Amino acid sequence: LCEICHQASDEESMLLCDECDRGFHLYCLEPPLKSIPKSDWYCMDCLRSSGGDYGFEDGKERSLPNFQKIANGFKQKWFHELADEKGHVHVAEDQIEKEFWRLIESPYDDVSVEYGADLHSSRHGSGFPTPERQPLDPYANCGWNLNNVSILPKSLLTYVRNDVSGMMQPWLYVGMVFSTFCWHTEDHFTYSINYNHWGDTKTWYGIPSSDADKFEALMRTSTPELFEENPDLLFHLTTLMSPAHLQRHKVKTVYCHQRAGEFVMTFPRAYHAGFNQGFNFAEAVNLALHDWLPYGRQCVQQYATFSKQPVFSHAELLL
Repeated sequence: LCEICHQASDEESMLLCDECDRGFHLYCLEPPLKSIPKSDWYCMDCLRSSGGDYGFEDGKERSLPNFQKIANGFKQKWFHELADEKGHVHVAEDQIEKEFWRLIESPYDDVSVEYGADLHSSRHGSGFPTPERQPLDPYANCGWNLNNVSILPKSLLTYVRNDVSGMMQPWLYVGMVFSTFCWHTEDHFTYSINYNHWGDTKTWYGIPSSDADKFEALMRTSTPELFEENPDLLFHLTTLMSPAHLQRHKVKTVYCHQRAGEFVMTFPRAYHAGFNQGFNFAEAVNLALHDWLPYGRQCVQQYATFSKQPVFSHAELLL
């Protein structure tokens, strides 16, 4: 029995929800589907009531060569229709971007990829030289070396007593196609700087701090049921909304393609999101300049509103 037209006819066009097992005719859906999806499919009621059943899960520990094999194999298989006569896949950046947002905005596609995110450089090593490991390398003491950014003379993070991993020590990111970082601001609304060491492009989207309030309001009005269950949802790094949708609602949005050997910097309280276009390796760290101070105070107040523990003491930094 179709839950929309309440007819039991035309069983060949009946699609069952993989969560609740209720049936729907392909042509009764909005928008209608032309065929049965190859992957799992969930009805809108189940999607709306998913609560915390979305986001990221811890995966297996992999070696870099093993992850590379998985990443390249997935991309080759996904875009196999674009392969040349030798079987090599060459996909333009705009084609991958278009496919990414098609998947994000489709309620009928379910895709899982892996992302080596938030890996501690203190454990796995940095892509930049360090004075301890390479004392003769001229870049070991360079200001653009992310191991040195947080301790530069004008960085206020030098006054933070605790050595905060991810903020003061760089974190590493090993991506594959469609691996995603959702809309978020940095901890304490600090600056961030990201370097793509090698590999495929990383695509970024950004919203200036001047439109942060407008963005947050739009997110809450667009998915009120999610925010009712999780008022601090924007801290979870699990929400995406397309730049096209944001621009239609007058939220300023910019983008860039970060290729190998390029830096991307985000500014205080600038929401940003993005995805990787293939196998790549990046590194990121935070910094705080004097113009960050009012943003930092505002962030601590927001943390208090949602009972979120700060990463470091803002008051101690000022003292």
